[in-house]
Parts: sequence; structure tokens; C-alpha cells
Amino acid sequence: MNKERWRLFPKSEGTTPYFSLANIIIPTYFLFQEPPNLRWLGFVLFILYVVLFRQMHFYTKWATHLLFAQVGILLVLAATLQPVYVFLGFMIAPSLSKLKLPLLISTTVMFVIGLGVSILPYWEQGGVQLWLGLFTPLFGVCALPYIIRASNMYQQKSSRLRADAAGRTAQQEERQRIASELHDTLGHTLSLIALKGEVVEKLITRNPERALQEAREIRETARGALKQMRELVTEMKVAYFIDEYYHALSLCSAAGISSTFYYQAVCNGGNSTTYMEKEAVAEITLPFTPLQETILAMCFRETVTNVVRHSRASSCQIHLIIEDGEVRAVVKDDGVGADPEKLYTSSNGMAGLRQRLLLIDGQMSMSSSPGKGTEITLHIPRVIRSEKVGAG
Repeated sequence: MNKERWRLFPKSEGTTPYFSLANIIIPTYFLFQEPPNLRWLGFVLFILYVVLFRQMHFYTKWATHLLFAQVGILLVLAATLQPVYVFLGFMIAPSLSKLKLPLLISTTVMFVIGLGVSILPYWEQGGVQLWLGLFTPLFGVCALPYIIRASNMYQQKSSRLRADAAGRTAQQEERQRIASELHDTLGHTLSLIALKGEVVEKLITRNPERALQEAREIRETARGALKQMRELVTEMKVAYFIDEYYHALSLCSAAGISSTFYYQAVCNGGNSTTYMEKEAVAEITLPFTPLQETILAMCFRETVTNVVRHSRASSCQIHLIIEDGEVRAVVKDDGVGADPEKLYTSSNGMAGLRQRLLLIDGQMSMSSSPGKGTEITLHIPRVIRSEKVGAG
């Protein structure tokens, strides 16, 4: 038996629904003052309203429909009993704030129109005082959802900025650690090679045998330095594309951007693009060295960050294509787009992306136009130049 269904509200919702439910107290008091022939109708509508309010938190798939039904009940209460009962609108203000903005605006406009029609019979009795009395209930339905929405967007943006700042701080600390390691482990060795090179230069004519010995020592010292460098690179923190993909999911979700992932591997004869659930993405293995995957992960993260910050998109597609010669990561959004030439000269990290990709013989291509979104493709060769030389 699902114990969650026996709760008044889901545990994940916290205490917010309980505080919202408290708004029923004042309208219930006024309902007891109604004539008996209308009181029973009011109680039926109240009970239905509360039931829909509860079910809305459990059946999220139908939450929007249940929300509209509650708005309709408010208008029925205002038309059949008293307009003051729209005070119950405070209960659904947090849920209204989660609607898409065009839908929220349409709902509030229709509510004002419906409420205006409902209070016409009371206009001569109440006049301006009636509108003043309805100011607070109207605020709960027509203003409070926008305030909650703006507050949530501000909190989400602040969270993204804090997470981004924390990530940049961690990167800076990693760079400082690497710089310190390079200075401590290789600084002395390179200085020694430089000094021995000067000695060889002086001895090459006066004492060739001694110069040859020094040259051999330079070779051994250089090999030791190369070994130290490899050990340092091995100790460096490797970034993984899959980790950055899950980070991108969280970032897009916080920004209200829907994201989909498509995978295509044509190196083994396959040639079809497959949509993948986020759980299945973790099973993908990239044919890369740690350095290649780290640079791809860093560039992918920067690309998705630009989508969240600048594109004003509602959806984002991520394509991962593995071929015999290269791997392509494509990030495509439906945002405002821009002139590609301006993107390259702006301060959004595009130049930095190109420079990082050049370290592994990679490249970046981009297509964009104002109002038609942006598509950025990261090209990573499966064999970099140094490996080709070594193979020969």
C-alpha cells in the first residue's frame, strides 16, 4: 500500500500547501453567515475546491487542468454567493506561478473579466467600496503569482551564479595547484638542463669527451623531467563528458529549458540517431584519452552555459556523434540567435573554446542567425597529431 497517498499532501511539498490551506478559514466563517438554502451549495463547492487542491499536488500530470477547475469554482462562488469568496484564490497562487507566462496572463485576464461580470448585480449596493473590498482577493490571484514567479526566477538565477562561481573557484584552485606542482617539480630540473647546456657549449671545443658526458646527463635529466610531467598529468583531475552532461541537465532545468539527448555511432556500421534517456547516457564510452575528454567536457560545459545565459531558449538539443575519424558534440537551441561574427568577437568564451580545442587538433563550427537559434558543433579527432607522429 502506498502510504504517500494517505497523506494530506506529498512529503516533498513541505509545509507550503498546509499554509495555503489555512486561507480557507476566513471564507468558511462568512459561509456560516449565508442563508441555509445557499449554505449547503457553498459547502459542496468548498469541499470540491479543497479536494481538487489536494489532488493537484499528487497528480502533477493533470495539475494544470485541476488548477483551471479551481479557478472556475472561484468564479461560481463569486456569482452564486458573494464575491468575497475569491479570497480562496490565495490557496492556488503558488501553483498559478508555475504556469507558463502566456498561460498565466490569459488566466488572470479571464479571471478579472469573469469576476467583473459576477459582481455586476452587487454594484449598486457596494459601489466603490465593493472594489476596495475585493482588492485583497484580487491580489491573491492576479498579482501574487507574478511576485512568486519573479522571486523563484531570481532565486534560480542566484543559485546558478553561485554554482558557476563555485565551479570557477575550483578551476582556479586546480590551476594554482598545477602551477605550484610545475614550479616545484620541473623548475629545478629545467634550470639544471639550462646550466648543463652552457657547460656543454663551453667544453665542446676544449674537452669534447667531457662535453659528451654532460650531453648524456642532459638527456637523462630531460627524460626524468618528462617522467615527472607524465606523473603530474596523471594526477590532474580529469573531467568527464558524462558528468558535464548531467550538470547541463540540472542547469537547463533550473533555467526552464527542456533538453533532449541524441546519440549516433556510425563507426560500427550503424547510421541511425537514437534518443536516449538520461539514465542510459552513462553507458556511453568515448574513444578518447583523458586529455581529449577533459577538453571536450570543458568546452561542452562552456557551450551549455552560454545557452542558459544568453540564448533565452525554451529547448535545447544535444547530439553526440561518434564516427571513425572524429567525435562531434552538437548543442542546438531555439533561442534568439545572433550574428556569428559578433559571437566570435563578444566576451562569451568563443575564442577560448577554439584555443582549447586546438590543443587536441579539434575545431568548432557554428551556425546562427537572429531569431532562429544557435547550433554549435565541437569536432574532436580520434587520433591527435602527436599520436600520428609517434606511430610513424
